[in-house]
Amino acid sequence: MEYYQELVETEDGIPARIYYGGTGKDKLYYPLHWHRNLEFDLVLEGRIRGRVNGKEQSAGADEIFFVNSGELHETDGSSEQILRCVTLLLDERLLEEYCDELDHIRFVIEKGSTQEKRIAMLIQECARIWQKKEAYYELELAIRLRQICCILLRECAAVREQDARTKGQEHQRLKRIKKAISYMEENYEKNLSIQSMGDYLGMTPAYFSRFFKNSAGQNFHEYLERIRACRAREELESGDSSVTDISFACGFPNVKSFINAFKKEYGTTPAQYRKKWNKTEKDKKRL
Repeated sequence: MEYYQELVETEDGIPARIYYGGTGKDKLYYPLHWHRNLEFDLVLEGRIRGRVNGKEQSAGADEIFFVNSGELHETDGSSEQILRCVTLLLDERLLEEYCDELDHIRFVIEKGSTQEKRIAMLIQECARIWQKKEAYYELELAIRLRQICCILLRECAAVREQDARTKGQEHQRLKRIKKAISYMEENYEKNLSIQSMGDYLGMTPAYFSRFFKNSAGQNFHEYLERIRACRAREELESGDSSVTDISFACGFPNVKSFINAFKKEYGTTPAQYRKKWNKTEKDKKRL
């Protein structure tokens, strides 16, 4: 999985990806990433918390956690309650068919607004149509997706009101933090440090440390551990390598630090997580 730029694939003829997600009672974290699609996470139960371009954001039941195209974001499902949601990743090219000035627009969906309620209803209809896949379902989806686009363009569009200097500074900041995250994602198994990251970006260690904390909302070491824990979770789910092998393959200095980081992130040890995952997969195959 790419956390720097997530490449979202869509089926032929359907300019979106739609899927149900949830955490059960386990914690689920998606590190900082970005993509060209507009992301709508409609919460059915529980609460999603996260950051969008460094600003905290959350959504509860019947609300939408929304992310504009190109925005750097992360989401974190609470471990204190069950989380169920429908995610719609809308291809930006669909909006470009009707609007030539998307670069100068950002969309704002106010919590509790009529626009949010109408979009939420359309997302649920899209999910239902997607699940059933009845005759001409592609046409039905196309209609609903364009209705969402119409609401966004008519009622949720806001002009980006940054002056040239501020816009340039923000662009450079995002460019640098995306470069840092990309490098960490590609080299998480190595012995990365504030010094090596500063050298890579042409910053002093102290400046890089402040820059990363201000841009990502967490310090460098915390974020690196979360990337490693997330990649380790994928290894636990997809293979049968030992916990020790996964620990070193994911860049942890020793097994103890791996267990501590994983437990902090997912509320359980790697071995317990794998056992539960395997049981869940076996139960699915019986159905």
